[in-house]
Amino acid sequence: MNHLRFGHTAITWPNEGIEEAVSEIAACGYWGTETFGWVLEDWESRNRSLLAVFERHQLQLTSLYCHLELTDSPKRRDAIDKVMEWVDLYLKFQGPVVVIGGTMLNRSSYAFSDHASDIILTLNELAKRIADKGLLCCFHPHTGTAVETEEEIRRVLEGVDSRYVAFAPDVGQIAKGGTDPARIIQEYYELIRMLHLKDYIGGPIETDAEGRQIDATGFLGYTPLGMGTVDLRSILQYLEDKGYPYYALVELDGNQWSPTRRGNPLMPAPEAIRTSKQYLERLGYRNFKIT
Repeated sequence: MNHLRFGHTAITWPNEGIEEAVSEIAACGYWGTETFGWVLEDWESRNRSLLAVFERHQLQLTSLYCHLELTDSPKRRDAIDKVMEWVDLYLKFQGPVVVIGGTMLNRSSYAFSDHASDIILTLNELAKRIADKGLLCCFHPHTGTAVETEEEIRRVLEGVDSRYVAFAPDVGQIAKGGTDPARIIQEYYELIRMLHLKDYIGGPIETDAEGRQIDATGFLGYTPLGMGTVDLRSILQYLEDKGYPYYALVELDGNQWSPTRRGNPLMPAPEAIRTSKQYLERLGYRNFKIT
């Protein structure tokens, strides 16, 4: 019997649609979700209780996604302090994981080797502060950021202090970055404490005459599970065989970020998350709730 339990991240909806996201994700039967640090900050600034929304729908805020500038050492302290402000807001939700990624940058003029030591130092410092709060820090490589390619992922994972920095691979992001996600998961399995399960349409990123990413799906080239080219079945089977006991969230990037198909997604968000769940059910997953 398959034992993995799945939540679904809220990124499929716009940030301002977090209430709808929580409602739809819970109604679909997923057990938890993830949102951004700045979403919590926005609700706090308006004296609104996002925690009450989660409690009403009996959904767990499994993880909090925070990004920061990883390559600029003079800004390190301010960037870490901002993330820790978001982490403090997350504490009331009693979730276990903080997922950390880098901010977007111009990779055409970027050399990872010039910044590797700063990236590793920033992650180590931040992860130790997150650990002091009793939470787990999971690093998340992401296309278009300072850590995208296989070489970059390897150098970071082999350079960070694994006592504090865990790994949150996104199989769709890794595939889009040109790397086999199954190989990365197998080689760095012992570091994984959060998994983003995402499908990708496949092929290299193409751009139009204006330099914008040509988006074939309206979800930045990503698709609901089972509609892309990522070998999800073998990845999940590997995790099942290993008895993976940690967190897993289905993810599909939202149409609001599409540079060429905004307003024209492959399908509406509620249909998309149902489609992913149906794919997992076909693989033998039945109970999506934590027991």
